[in-house]
Amino acid sequence: MLDQNWMKRTGAALTAVMLFGLLAACGGGNSLAGNGANNGTGNTAATNADNSGAASGDGGNAAPATDADYKGEFVLWTWEPEHPTALAAFNKKYPNIKVKRVNVAAGDVTKKLQTTIASGGELPDVIRIESAQKAKIFDMNVLENLEEAPYSADKSQLFDYDIDAFSMDGHLVAIPDDMSIAGAAYLKPLAKEYLGTDDPKELETMLPNWNAFIEKGKEVVEHSGGKVKMFPGLGDVYSIIKGQRSGPYFDGDKLNTPVLQQVLTDLVSFRDSGIVDKLDQWTPAWNATFAQSKYMFAMSPVWMPQYVIGANDKAEGRWGLMVPPNGGFISGGSSHGIPKGAKNAELAWKWIQFTSMTPEGAVAQKQDGVFTHYKAAYEDKAFTKWTWPSFGTQDIGEKYFVDISATTKTVTENVNDLLLNDVINIVLQTFAKDSSFGVEQAMDKIKKELKAKAPNITFE
Repeated sequence: MLDQNWMKRTGAALTAVMLFGLLAACGGGNSLAGNGANNGTGNTAATNADNSGAASGDGGNAAPATDADYKGEFVLWTWEPEHPTALAAFNKKYPNIKVKRVNVAAGDVTKKLQTTIASGGELPDVIRIESAQKAKIFDMNVLENLEEAPYSADKSQLFDYDIDAFSMDGHLVAIPDDMSIAGAAYLKPLAKEYLGTDDPKELETMLPNWNAFIEKGKEVVEHSGGKVKMFPGLGDVYSIIKGQRSGPYFDGDKLNTPVLQQVLTDLVSFRDSGIVDKLDQWTPAWNATFAQSKYMFAMSPVWMPQYVIGANDKAEGRWGLMVPPNGGFISGGSSHGIPKGAKNAELAWKWIQFTSMTPEGAVAQKQDGVFTHYKAAYEDKAFTKWTWPSFGTQDIGEKYFVDISATTKTVTENVNDLLLNDVINIVLQTFAKDSSFGVEQAMDKIKKELKAKAPNITFE
């Protein structure tokens, strides 16, 4: 995941894990670039290596720089602690590169960048970017093109749905760090009792789309006498259908009204069906539901089993994981970008590349509880295999990284989405409290709020 979602899910996870390091790492890469960034001494690390070779009497034909020739320290802005396995693996490969971590809260990165640039201060060499801040930071146009030298990032190493999500003007400006694909978790005892099966494949066949889901949900509510519903609140539903929407909410500054209207229509359908309760996401009452048996389903990004479900439900084997109706979606996650003018950008790139775009980094990250976006790693079943006590013996790694991943897409966002998200949170609460509040009223509310916040936004 983080933005609001990061803060909320972190709050949920703190009850058990105290920020063991949800989705982060410290490492580097292994490409050798001859045109690196300044290492603080006026020369790049690779250039220093070449100069040392020439000075040794080889006629100026220096040998290529080795991993050990990269020397210096790079500065990282992040809210995450270092992950020990990934950091140790990086230090083994690059023994002379040090990481200086500067703690910056996820929601403060944008403001700190702005104030540093305005004051003429020194920028870090790499910044961790939370998903909710991503569009705003990208829009500032302060990040390096990572497809150009000395980085030469190979976008084919990432998943297809990553390319647009982490690009600006047609090129990568950040590399995703933690996997954030999402599926649907379900309580197996409730599924078995009211749907007749707790097998994920059978449930996926039974619930291929949201219309089928709603109809089955009505049966569940009726047969349980209203004691069991499908989701604890509309926030869970929105988290899913937002990620599955047909297109972006905005085309530049123009609101794509049909896309938003369809999402609101679906939300009203869920509310009016009676299969969703009225709990707000990320509240204590919502967290408590995971240990109960009132709600059959939960939205479940890849960080959810360990940091939310497992943190709130200590029982083993009660949960299952499936591809959601209409397919997988993206929820949360973070990435790393290198600001333009960073002094030790080449050293920072070594770390980003190692942790996010190499097989060694992928293995090290996994041992720290982080799944990277290095696509080739997921071709190995030994790598994708992942179980968690809450889900019993189910290989939820295969479900996430094979079944769900195959159905997942991403939808691009821009700075206007941040404003819209705030307004929709109000709309969700109004939907839950007022059954007469419908799609038309919601659209009017959203347009009014957006006009007040951003006069530049236009409407179809």
